Amino acid sequence: MIETQPTAPANATALAKVLVVDDDEAIAAAVCELLREEGYDASVVTDSRKAIEAFSTFQPDLVILDVLMPSVDGISLCLQLRRESDVPVLFLSAKRDAPDRVVGLRIGADDYVGKPFDNDELLARVGALLRRGHGAHGDGRSQLRFGRFVVDLASVQAIAGERHIALTPTEFKLLRTLAAEPGRVFTRDDLLTTVWGYEPGSDTRLVDVHVGRLRKKLQDAGVSEVAIETSRGFGYRLGQAAA
Repeated sequence: MIETQPTAPANATALAKVLVVDDDEAIAAAVCELLREEGYDASVVTDSRKAIEAFSTFQPDLVILDVLMPSVDGISLCLQLRRESDVPVLFLSAKRDAPDRVVGLRIGADDYVGKPFDNDELLARVGALLRRGHGAHGDGRSQLRFGRFVVDLASVQAIAGERHIALTPTEFKLLRTLAAEPGRVFTRDDLLTTVWGYEPGSDTRLVDVHVGRLRKKLQDAGVSEVAIETSRGFGYRLGQAAA
């Protein structure tokens, strides 16, 4: 069992902190070393029973979780993390475990990378997750208003009346993208490029699962002013209720 404390590389200005949770010591050490070489402040836990404690102590900006672990599996850990944090979660998953990847996305993970993974792909996805959901929209507006439903770009919040809707960074950026141009149909490739920063055709299932998750959260919050609509064969748009 390995537990490593973070070490600061030379370019330790505004380091992003990444917690790696994987019971395979060789893979965990390799991922941690890769992250540190890229300039991240990385810490490893190979005993998944200690992951929540490490999360509270280390307070990472991103968590990388293995799906299949003997003590506490990655999906269970993701559920625990989502009860207390919206920190981005990236799953490492064996390619044969596609159902686990989909379940993980539905319960709160932001992305996944299959094992064995390409180092450049892993780093690209880590970078994209860390950039996601921050900053104001490019047109200078601080809020997108639809009656009592507000997408607040400055505070990175969705507000239904007096209620704040808990969204992950990925969900917020997806909502922000759709809300910036209500009525426009965004193809899945449009959303992959804009929200995830990936090449077109990378994995449209990511889009479908996150849209489903966001749609349910808006419905559960009683949002009636807008709805995410499916344009069959094309993609998704944000539709507005008739005045």
